[in-house]
Amino acid sequence: MSLPDYHTRFLLATSVSQDAVVVITEGKLSYVNPAGESLLSRDLDEIREAEPGQFLDPPPPWLGQGDEAAFISRVRTAQGSGALVQGLAFGLEDGTQMWVFRENISLAELGSLAAGLLHNLAGPLSVIRSSAEMSNTKLKELLRQDNSLAESLVQWTTALSRSGERIINQVDQITATTRDLMAKMNGDTRQHKQPLNLNDILRAEISFLNNDLEIKHGVEVAWELAQDLPGFKGIYSDFSQALRNIILNAVEATQGQKERKLGLGTRSSQGWVEVSVSDNGGGIAPDVRAHIFEPFFSHGKPDIKATGLGLHSVRQLLSPYGARYHLDSRPGNTVFTIKLPLQVQDQP
Repeated sequence: MSLPDYHTRFLLATSVSQDAVVVITEGKLSYVNPAGESLLSRDLDEIREAEPGQFLDPPPPWLGQGDEAAFISRVRTAQGSGALVQGLAFGLEDGTQMWVFRENISLAELGSLAAGLLHNLAGPLSVIRSSAEMSNTKLKELLRQDNSLAESLVQWTTALSRSGERIINQVDQITATTRDLMAKMNGDTRQHKQPLNLNDILRAEISFLNNDLEIKHGVEVAWELAQDLPGFKGIYSDFSQALRNIILNAVEATQGQKERKLGLGTRSSQGWVEVSVSDNGGGIAPDVRAHIFEPFFSHGKPDIKATGLGLHSVRQLLSPYGARYHLDSRPGNTVFTIKLPLQVQDQP
C-alpha cells in the first residue's frame, strides 16, 4: 500500500485542524482549510485568488524561505471588520507563504468555562451564608429563652456572633466578585456590536484588576470621568481588552515608585470621545515612542514579563473605530490618550 503524496497528506492534515490555515502562492490565496473558511466567513471558491489585504488587515509579513514570524491581524469580511486573529507566518519555497492562525478571543473561551465554575460555586456559597445566618439567629433566640445559658456563655457569645458575621461578610464579598466576573465574561464573549459606555468599561476593568491585591492595595487610582459621556456602538471585548492592556502598561510603569499612581479620565469634545490613562512611572524616552505600537516591542524593566503585544493589539482592536492616539510622557507623568470619532462609532 503506497502512502499518499505530500500534497494529499497536507490537505488531509489541515482539513481536520482547528486552526485556520491559509496558503498564498504568487501573492494570492491558493488554499484555505475548513477552519479558515469559517473564520474568514467565506469558502475557498469565494476567496480563491484573493490578495491578502482583502481578508486580513494588515496582512502578515512577507517572509523568505525558512523564516517564520508571529502576527496579529483583523479579519476583513464582506460586512466589514471581523474578528481579531493571531498566529504564525511561514516562508516556504518559491515565495509561497503559509499562515496558521486562530481567533484571538482572549477571555471568550475562558469565559464559558469560568461561567460554569462560578455558577457551580453559587450553590455552595448560598448554603454557607444561609447556615451562618441561621446559626446566628438560633443562638440569639436560645440566649433570649435561657438566661442561665446566656450567663454561662457570656465569655464567648460575642466571639461566636462575630465569627458568624465574618462568614457572612466573606461570602458576600466572594459572591460580589463572582457576579462582577460573570458580568465581565458575558461582555467579553459577545462578538457583536452593542451600545457601550467607556466609563462603565473602565470601572469594570479596575474592579476586575482589583482582584490582584498588589494592584488593589498598592496602586492609587484617581478618576476624572465625564458624566455626560456620549455612548456608541461597538464590540465590548474590543474596548475591554484594549483598555485593560493600556491600564496594565501604566500599572507596570509605576513599579519601583514609592507611591504608585494611576489616573483614568474620559471627556468628549466636538464629535470625539477621549479616554486617558496616566501613570507616575519613569516615562518613555523620545527615541522609544515611535516604536511602541510595533509587535513584540517592549520598553519595560527586564524583570517585567511583557510580551510586547499590548499596544500593538490595542491598535488592531480599535482600528475599525477610527481611533487616534496621543502620548505625552516625561519622568513622573505619562499620559496615553485614545480619541474615538463618534461618527465612526455610530455606523452599524
